[in-house]
Amino acid sequence: MKKIIYLLALTSIFSCTTKKNVYFHNTKVQEIVNYLDSLEGFSGAVLISKDDSILLQKSYGFAHLGHKVKNNTDTKFTYASIGKSFTAVAIFQLIQAGKVSLDDPIGKFLPSYPNKIARDSVTIKLLLMHRSGLPDYFYSDKFLNTPKEKFRTIESLTNLYENEPLESKPNEEFSYRNSNYIILGRIIEAVSKMPYDSYIKENIFSKANMQNTGNFDIDHIIENEAENYTFSDVYPNQLQKTIFMSAVKGSSAGGGYTTINDLYKFALAFKNNKFLNADYTNFMKKEPENGSYGYGLQFAGAKGSGVYGHSGGHFGVGAEWRIFEKQNYTVILLTNKDLGQGFFDARFFIEKTIAGSTPKLNNYFYTKKVINTCLIKDIEEAKIVIKESKLELSEIDLNAKGYEMIKRGLYKKAIDLFTLGIFSFPKSYEAYDSLGEAYMMDGNINKATENYKKSLELNSENTNAVQKLKELLK
Repeated sequence: MKKIIYLLALTSIFSCTTKKNVYFHNTKVQEIVNYLDSLEGFSGAVLISKDDSILLQKSYGFAHLGHKVKNNTDTKFTYASIGKSFTAVAIFQLIQAGKVSLDDPIGKFLPSYPNKIARDSVTIKLLLMHRSGLPDYFYSDKFLNTPKEKFRTIESLTNLYENEPLESKPNEEFSYRNSNYIILGRIIEAVSKMPYDSYIKENIFSKANMQNTGNFDIDHIIENEAENYTFSDVYPNQLQKTIFMSAVKGSSAGGGYTTINDLYKFALAFKNNKFLNADYTNFMKKEPENGSYGYGLQFAGAKGSGVYGHSGGHFGVGAEWRIFEKQNYTVILLTNKDLGQGFFDARFFIEKTIAGSTPKLNNYFYTKKVINTCLIKDIEEAKIVIKESKLELSEIDLNAKGYEMIKRGLYKKAIDLFTLGIFSFPKSYEAYDSLGEAYMMDGNINKATENYKKSLELNSENTNAVQKLKELLK
């Protein structure tokens, strides 16, 4: 069973450097700075502007832990899935030029695409909106077990998804898949007769004067680059580099490098119609009626809040550009640790400070309070907090923190957090599955077996529990 929550961790290294800032004139930005300064272990850089005037550029933590090289405001960070917004803009440039349309199927540009249903029924629109039904190669065994230097081009990824069955019928459901944007990259190449990287450099990066952005090869020298750090699967409570955890080079689905200033230039160029005319820019930033993902942009806040942009996250990286249209703020956030090591905290606190509270934000910070109460005090105190609150606890965030404790070797704390999960979500098979793993890691075979069996009672198709029970019986 895939555990997204492995992305969350906790560290204690902290430092910061900053260029000249004028945030002391802005109470909201000052509040944000105070909060970021208080985040233990936060590592990255942030830029905030108001009315297109930069108020804050500040960096935290280390770009290279081994040599104790600090991050700075010119450090290049991995931007993960933010690359999808570059690809989406490129597609709309081709639409604006009359070379493609949203209703064009894959087969028009890739006539030899092997899956006939996808070839004939999956359109550019469905690819942009992650509604194609294409399989997810990013967590497939084939991708995970192949040396990552094998994936240096868009074409090198084709065997990971082309011959696999669709996960769902086209336009049946939303499923966020890198495969969608890999194919969009191939379409850009087919239509423009240019390599994807060349097209993006000429039509996106150059137009915005983004001189420090690109899909660089991570096994070669990248000037002023921040390494990415996640908690080790080998040594408890130690950090490891993430170089073997994703493709060796970025693609049309993301994975390149940028700086906070370059990404800010992109955000400004987008909203000021430098890439597209006003009609197509407005079309892209129109919030979808259902869900929070449109044509290559994500939408945050309450419905109609006017908060849009794109985020990205993976092992050792959290990244985001956001435009708060009604308040006229732009925020750039780039980090080089797991999402749970300050990125989520920073992202949601900034949104709450600029645009106001929402149920989602309230539930996030409430869940964080419950987790901290359990870890700092005890599980009984945490249960009291839950009983006294009407807010909704996030099972995903609670589970995430539990797996962080496992990766840090703190199995008793993991058991407490997963026990809280069962207390709050007694019908969740994943809660019992997770508790079973914590007991197994702690050496309590009887308790582990008991919880895996309970998980199977709730979901007989939980293959992870079946496998773990076989291991425990041995």
